[in-house]
Order: sequence, then C-alpha cells, then structure tokens
Amino acid sequence: MSTLIVGGDRVNTYKDYLLSQGFGPVLHWDGRKNSACHRTIPSGTRLLVIMVDQVNHGLATKMRRVADELDLPVVFSRRSIGQLGEAINRFRNGAITKSVLQ
Repeated sequence: MSTLIVGGDRVNTYKDYLLSQGFGPVLHWDGRKNSACHRTIPSGTRLLVIMVDQVNHGLATKMRRVADELDLPVVFSRRSIGQLGEAINRFRNGAITKSVLQ
C-alpha cells in the first residue's frame, strides 16, 4: 500500500512510522512550490496524508478534491506521531473511508 505525504520538510519520522505500519512505500511532496498544485497523485497511491500545519490551504483543498475524485482515503494530521497513529488506527478499523480531519 503506497502512501503519499503532502506537506512538511522533515518527515522521516512519519515515513518510518508509516512503513512500520505497512503503508509503504512512502512518497513525499513538501508542497513549497506552486508546481505542487499541478502534480498528479501517483496511480499506486492507496492513502494520502496531508500535514495541515505544513501546507497551504489551496494545496490541501486541491489534494482533497483530487483524492475524492480518485476515491482515495485522506488523513489530515498535524506534526504529531500520536495524532497520525490515531488516524491510521481509525483507517485500519474501517472508521475512515474517505477523508478525516484529525
């Protein structure tokens, strides 16, 4: 299960966590450049993680809209492994099917 993290600069901790939970390989877009709004979500992606305190509102909105069109689950998280872990557990338990604001 491939995961895409959008936002943030230092996401190795989150990548390692997602890999340990079986959500690898993990791709990362920092979202700092305007061109990030025009990128295409890779076809093998099964989960989208948006770091809300590290990405601009326009990019977060666009990624959510595209993910909804692709029927791709979205997890919104701040820079917190605990918060990301809770959202991942809810996703695994079937509580998250589309998108969630964590």
